[in-house]
Amino acid sequence: MLRLRNEQLTIWDSILPKEVLELSPELKTVDRLLDDERFMEPFLSHWNIRIGRPTVP
Repeated sequence: MLRLRNEQLTIWDSILPKEVLELSPELKTVDRLLDDERFMEPFLSHWNIRIGRPTVP
């Protein structure tokens, strides 16, 4: 099972200041591009299987 997102906060996320968790404008652009379904489609078709352990997002 292919996991793409993990909405659960980790212990490290709760310790870090909020400023560290914010992406720079350049990284926000890259993050938006990588989150596009057209980019992820080849990976989903190859790695989205229903057996075995889930992947780490």
